[in-house]
Amino acid sequence: MCHTIPARNHGYGSRSAAFSSGHRPVAASVQDEWGGDSLAVRRLLLALGVVLLLGGGAVAIAASLRGESATTTSTSAVETTSTTLGEAIPGTSDIQSGDLAAAQSKLEAHLEVNPQDKQARYLLALVYERGLDWDGAMQVYRDILELDARDFEAHFRIGNIQRRLEQPEEAAASYEESLRLNSDFTAARVALAETVAGLGDADRAIRLYFEVIEMRPMGVQFDQIRVALAEQLVAVDQADNAALQLEKALAENPDNAEARALLDRLRGASTTTTLSGVDGTTSTTVAD
Repeated sequence: MCHTIPARNHGYGSRSAAFSSGHRPVAASVQDEWGGDSLAVRRLLLALGVVLLLGGGAVAIAASLRGESATTTSTSAVETTSTTLGEAIPGTSDIQSGDLAAAQSKLEAHLEVNPQDKQARYLLALVYERGLDWDGAMQVYRDILELDARDFEAHFRIGNIQRRLEQPEEAAASYEESLRLNSDFTAARVALAETVAGLGDADRAIRLYFEVIEMRPMGVQFDQIRVALAEQLVAVDQADNAALQLEKALAENPDNAEARALLDRLRGASTTTTLSGVDGTTSTTVAD
């Protein structure tokens, strides 16, 4: 969806440095995900305190971690597929207890016999991530892409690791590929917006944040998205539009302290002062 960005200059001058509020990344504000077809569930799996984004297998893996069965909904309105897992994927109990070495050993042994088990590979990547072995996790995600080149979640996870490794250009490319494969993947869109904002491309970040808001995906904390959007609008001298987004953020969540603080700073900077001239005329100035 195309969004027209209003002209930048509103007479306020540049404020990109003055109004940096130290805003946290907002990717965590995306709590749930629906695919392009509203009948296709795209869930964010919170696996043992680490967000693991998956597609159709997410429910099955979550159930595996609990030792339950799972039912996933397909993209067809009439077709549903039930996946029953007789027992948890090997190593899941060790992940739950924090024994990452045992979990890794069991998952690797399982994958030697079942190399096509993508769910187990995702759990192995999770083990590597929890152990801060980014190279190991990256390799597992690349192995998943060898099994399924259209796995958009794997590209997303690779992008997250690249951000951790301070490789923003590579991360942006990974998020772009994730979105190419699934244009409705909100988490990748938010992460891409954050990444390009860090690279100084505020205009593109603004377009991406507006897309998130306009698409209205489920489970998104829009007040946080609007704060991030407002910061980028300030960076391109659109203080009035930034204030509008912050007002909307506070309407959605009155307890958003970041939105309140940034809005107060914007209003303070744009306070007008009326001055009387020697000839009796008055003029209005804008504080910068």
